Amino acid sequence: MEDLRDYSIYYYSEDHPLKEEKKEFKKLYLNLLNHCGCLYLNNNIVRYKLNIFKEKLNFDDEIEELNSDDKTLKKLFKKVLKQYFKLTRLKFYTYRYIFFFDCLVLFGEGNKRNTQIFMEELKKIIVPLYHYEIDEVFKNLYLEKFNLDRKFFISEEMLNKFYTIKNFTESKETNIVFTATMSTGKSTLINAIIGKELAPSKATACTSNITNFRACPIEGNFYNYSDKNGVQIFLDLTEMKRFTGSSNYCYVNSYFNSILSEKKVNIIDTPGVDYSMDITHGDITRNELKNSNIDILVYVMSAQNFGAKGDDEHLRFIRENVKYKKLILAINMLDTSSSEDDSILDIVSNIKKYLEKLKFKDFIIAPISGRGGLVLKNYLNNYNSFKGDLEEVEHFKRKFTKRKDLELAKFYPKINEEFILEKYKDRNLEEYLKAYVNTGLANFEQILYNFA
Repeated sequence: MEDLRDYSIYYYSEDHPLKEEKKEFKKLYLNLLNHCGCLYLNNNIVRYKLNIFKEKLNFDDEIEELNSDDKTLKKLFKKVLKQYFKLTRLKFYTYRYIFFFDCLVLFGEGNKRNTQIFMEELKKIIVPLYHYEIDEVFKNLYLEKFNLDRKFFISEEMLNKFYTIKNFTESKETNIVFTATMSTGKSTLINAIIGKELAPSKATACTSNITNFRACPIEGNFYNYSDKNGVQIFLDLTEMKRFTGSSNYCYVNSYFNSILSEKKVNIIDTPGVDYSMDITHGDITRNELKNSNIDILVYVMSAQNFGAKGDDEHLRFIRENVKYKKLILAINMLDTSSSEDDSILDIVSNIKKYLEKLKFKDFIIAPISGRGGLVLKNYLNNYNSFKGDLEEVEHFKRKFTKRKDLELAKFYPKINEEFILEKYKDRNLEEYLKAYVNTGLANFEQILYNFA
């Protein structure tokens, strides 16, 4: 059975010199990459990786298998590896280093040991004349500071993608389970972290199954999905939601618009436990909590309704039956609190006392506005093509810049806000950035990242 993790890692380059080549040469280059990849990886996985890779090369044709004898194959490799491309008017380079770079990054997946095994297979079909280049690329990727970029035009963008993949591969897998009673904004908070509206989020109970959202390290505009019936790849948002709505237990691979995409993070969304219209929701969640390997448990509470009977019962169940390494109490929907009637400090203090009364220890309280964070994050990241509700954007901007009591970031350890600002330095978005930071979302993600 296919594992969706196999589809987590892919690579492409926006400034690859192959983009400017003629169609015939592109086809040969890609067919040879396919031939190399299939020496080591499953054919379907290789084809998947290359379909993403070729999208940025302005190449739409199907990749073909090469059924050539050894002599013909060597001639084809020679044609590609000796081909020159012009970077500037006076500078010419051959493709040999770039081709081997593409091979090792695409099919080694940032794993040193796997890349070494793949290299041995690669050397069986590449003439010894080019083994030095293969070794040089590997040495520069894994054994020393990379110094082939200027000399052989491995661009900074290409290198950065490799290091992103490598750091992702070297990270440990982390399961972050979200649980709550009904209508606390749990799924909205998950969407805010991911930066996409993937989990169903309405004012009624909507999560009815267990959905695992797994991070991918490189940005992509598609979704991969799996359940007991198999894997579906290259889905759009509508297709992905249709699949998740029809399965009891499923996985979704997607790039998170979050620092959490730098690590092998699995965010698990569970149904609200007190949905009176379907008591199986509670059974599904409790079973998942009792039997999962939980690194971080995020219990989401509404700022307005904490301490209700449903919370009391569910928290007692967790205390008595659930094992986890870290516990975070996310106080959500704080944007709905009144500045006249509600003190955020009082809410935090009261919830702390409430949890201590239930005999919880070593927990973190995280005040947050999931909806505000989601809306402002999406606006900031899609400034030139934003298709959401601009009135809602302006509403949250005003709320989180004008109300001093909603500066939620002050309840967290300080993070490097300059890193956030740097991403948007060329835009006139200071007020929106200030509002976004004040929702607490960036700090909340940093806590999860530090624990992952």
